[in-house]
This record gives sequence, C-alpha cells and structure tokens, in this order.
Amino acid sequence: MTTSAKSPLANLITALTGWRGLLLVLGMALAWQALRGMAWNTAWAQLSQLSPGALLILLVLNLVMLPLMTARWWLLLRTLGSPVRLLTACAYRLAANAVSYLTPGPHFGGEPLLVYLLHQRQQIPLPTAVISVALDRMLELWASIVILSLSLLILTASDNGPFTGGWALPLAVSMLVVLAALLTALFTGRHPLSRLVSWLKRLGRKQHSAPTETAGSWLEAIMQGEVMAESLLHRHQSPFLLANLYSLAHWLGVLVEFWLMAAFLGQPLSFFQLLTVVITARLAFLTPLPAGLGVLESALPWVTAALGLGSVLGLSLCLLIRFRDILFSLAGLGLAMKYLTCPGKASTVAEKAG
Repeated sequence: MTTSAKSPLANLITALTGWRGLLLVLGMALAWQALRGMAWNTAWAQLSQLSPGALLILLVLNLVMLPLMTARWWLLLRTLGSPVRLLTACAYRLAANAVSYLTPGPHFGGEPLLVYLLHQRQQIPLPTAVISVALDRMLELWASIVILSLSLLILTASDNGPFTGGWALPLAVSMLVVLAALLTALFTGRHPLSRLVSWLKRLGRKQHSAPTETAGSWLEAIMQGEVMAESLLHRHQSPFLLANLYSLAHWLGVLVEFWLMAAFLGQPLSFFQLLTVVITARLAFLTPLPAGLGVLESALPWVTAALGLGSVLGLSLCLLIRFRDILFSLAGLGLAMKYLTCPGKASTVAEKAG
C-alpha cells in the first residue's frame, strides 16, 4: 500500500487515540453525570409515541438535507474546474462526517479523508482538492457565525429564556464585527488569514519547530483558500452568493427538523423556543469534545427546562439526535472503509464527458 493510501487510515486511528481519546473519556463522564437521575421512563414513553410515519418523515428530511449541505462543496469544485457528480460528493461527505463525528469538533476530522478521496478516486490535483475542502469549511464557518449571531440578537429581545442575559448581546455583536472585518479585509485584498499563517510559520521557525508536511499542506491550503475566497467575492460573485444560499438553506432545514421532532413528541415549539433549542444544540457541537458528547446531554434538558417545557423534552430530543447521528455515522463508516480498502478510482464528470 502506498503512503498516500495509508494517510486517511492513519487519520482515523489518530482520531481515536492520544489526547482525543482523553476528550472522549471526558465527554462520556460528562454525559453520565448529566443523564443520571433523569426521568428515563418518561422520556422513553414520549419517544414510544412516535409513529412509523413520523420517523419516516424525519429520515427523509435528513436524506434531503445531505445533498443540501453538500451542494456548497460541489459548487466550489465546479468553480475550481474539477466537477464531481453530486451523488458522489454526497457519499464522500457522508463518509467524512462519520469520521468528524468521532473527532473533536464538527469542523475538523474528516477533511483529510475528503482530500484523499478527491485526489485518489477522482484524480483531482491535490492542491485543488485541499483548497476546495478548506474553502468549503471557511464558508460554513462564516454562515454559522452569521446565523448564531443573528439568532442571539433576536433572542435577547425575547422576554424569557437562557439567552436574555447581558452576555448574549456582546457575544453576538463581537462575532458579527469580527466577520465584517474579515470580509472587508478580503474584499480589499488584505489577506488577514494569510498574514496570520505567515506569522505562525515564522514563529515556528524561531522556535526551531518546522511544521510537518501535512501541517504545511493545510497551512498553504488556508492561504490559497483565502485567495480563492477573494476571487469568488470579486470575479465569481454568483457562485459565492449561491454557495452562501446553500448554507442558509441547510440551516433552514435544521430549524425545520428540530420543530418537527418537538412537534412529533407532542410539544411544538414557538419561534423563540425553536431558536433557543437549535442554537444551544449547535453551540454544544462546536465544543472540542467528540460530537459534543456530554455537552449536548447537559445543555438540551437544561435549556428546555429553562423555557418551561420540562427537561424530559430535552432528553428526548437528545436521544433522537444521537440515534440519527449513530445511524448516519454507521453508514458513513461503511463507505469510508469501502473507499479505503478498495483502491479503484471513479472518473470525474469532465473525464466522462471528454
């Protein structure tokens, strides 16, 4: 097996060992602490009320959301001149999401696998593959900052809930200011991330710790991704706008899913309640613990109780989310193992057309 073929498997092993393994143990301890003493019988009774039709609707909605959240990356690949079929991109994203689910945070873990699949199976040049993944993550982070900030601003105007305190407004404004400064710097050609990366590289050389080959590739990808983001802002405004619309559409799908889950459990949420629950869940997944383990189990019952809905609803929502994630993660891990053990490549759309 070649070195490049070993790399993704090494990433899978690394994700489950070392300090990440310690984070997993910490998350399990937090989950146990949060869930002990919960009204499990009441939660199971609430979940047992879900009809097969309701479960089918939730499953279909998640299957629809998969191409929706992949469309941004698929569009970036087309813009970079390396188109891939949307169905293929969805399969790759599902496999990568399964790896990310087991590693710290939702924004890192499966990215090396995505780069490997594009390069080895689609024969896409390595720089293009890395840039597409880095740029996709950058746009996803921008959309998350915008949605989280605006949601916090809206929730500060509500009369009750955990986000009405004095801390929510400064946090929301700070995130929007940082995002606006970043977009302004990119639009004016200042390259703030590239400057930061260059400074980190100089700092590493001063400390006699040169970056590894993998780290160097990702640092270069960040710099090139920023250049590509600037290019999208100036010369490819339609793809840039469409990519962000895909991000917003995916967030809308998340809101619909949470509302449906609560409604099927017999407790439909108001607009403010829905925003509070969704933002709490998304913030839990942004923590460095694998899949937000322990944080989600602590946060959702607490926030539903703070909203006057009872902690049982939060526990039921948490169980539904975990069942969904485990189901899709098992499917994704199956695809990942298939791709890692079957070295065959799939030709790109351009190759098939040519």
